[in-house]
Amino acid sequence: MDRKITMKDVASEAGVSTATVGRVIHERGYVSQKARKRVERAVKKTGFRLNLVAQSLRRNRSMTLGHLLTSIVPNPFFAGIELGVEQEAIQHGYNVLIWNVLSDPRREREGVETFIRRQLDAIIFTTPLDPENVLLARQAGIPIIQVERPSALESHLITVDNFVGAASAMEHLMQLGHRRIAFIGKRFDQKPRPQDKVDFERLAGWRDTLLKYGIQPPEDWLATADLYSIEDGFQATQKFLELQPGITAIFAACDILASGALQAIYERGLRVPEDISVVGFDDTYAPFMTPPLTSVRQPVYEIGVEAARLAIEVLENAEQFQEHYQTRQLETQLKIRSSTGVPRRYDPD
Repeated sequence: MDRKITMKDVASEAGVSTATVGRVIHERGYVSQKARKRVERAVKKTGFRLNLVAQSLRRNRSMTLGHLLTSIVPNPFFAGIELGVEQEAIQHGYNVLIWNVLSDPRREREGVETFIRRQLDAIIFTTPLDPENVLLARQAGIPIIQVERPSALESHLITVDNFVGAASAMEHLMQLGHRRIAFIGKRFDQKPRPQDKVDFERLAGWRDTLLKYGIQPPEDWLATADLYSIEDGFQATQKFLELQPGITAIFAACDILASGALQAIYERGLRVPEDISVVGFDDTYAPFMTPPLTSVRQPVYEIGVEAARLAIEVLENAEQFQEHYQTRQLETQLKIRSSTGVPRRYDPD
C-alpha cells in the first residue's frame, strides 16, 4: 500500500477512537496501558509514526544524507561509492550517515527505520535488497536514490551501461583472435527481475557478441556464480579447463570471480595470458592482481558523486522532481592490462 496513512487507519487497526490515538501519539491525556499498547502496535504496523516524521522532515532539514551499503567489505565497489557520496555531500554542506547492511534485508530495514527516526533528508540505497524497505522510506516521504540494482519500486536511479561494458570486453577478446570464450556469472531461465538488470546485461553482452560473430555458445561455456565469490570463480574455471577442445579465454562478471579464475589456472600449472586470457568487470581488484587484470572499469567514485548530487538536487528543487524520477547512466571503460593476449592457436571457427 503506497498511500498516506491516517489516524483513522490506526484507530481502526487498534480498535479504539481517533481521540485515543491522538492522545498516545501526542503524549497528552490519560490512556489505559492496554489501549496504549494496542495503539503502539497499530502505529508500528501501519507506519503512521513514519508519516508524522515525514511532516517534520518537510518543515526542517537535518542536512544529512543516509547511505545504506550492502556490505563495506570485501568488495571495494561499495567503499568507492561511499567515498564519492561523502565528498560530494560535504561540498554542499551535507553530512552522511552510513549504515552497513551486511547483505541482510533485516539490517537494511533497521537502517531505514533509524534514518527515519533521525529525520535524515534523503536515503541512498547501494544497493537495495528488499523492495519493502525502499517502500518504507517512500511512505515516510523521504527522497530515495537507488544505485546500480534497482528494486521493483520505481525511484531515482544511478547506474552504468553494463551491456556496453561487457560487449567492449568481448570485442577486445575477439580482436585478439579468441573464439572459445567462457563466461562466469548469473544465468536466467526466466525474465530477469529489476534488481537482476546488472547481471543480465553483462550476460547479454557476452552472448550477443558471440552471436554477432556467428558463434552459438554451448551451455558448458556458461558457469553460474550466484554468490560472486572467489570460490565460485575457482570452481567454474576448474570445469572450463576440463573442456575439450579447450577454452582460450574467460570473461568473469566481476573481479572477485576473475580472481578465483586466476587461482584455478595457476593451480593447473597454466599461465595467463599465454595459455588462457582472463577479463574481469568492476576494475576494483584488477590492478593489484598477478598479472594485472584486464577489466571493465565502473566509475565507482563518480557513481557516488552522482548519487549524492542527485539527492541534493531533489531536496533543493523539490517541485522540479515532483512529477518524474530521473535515471542517470554513467559510462564504463575497458582497462587493458596483462591478463589478455593472442590465443596460442587462432581458430576462426
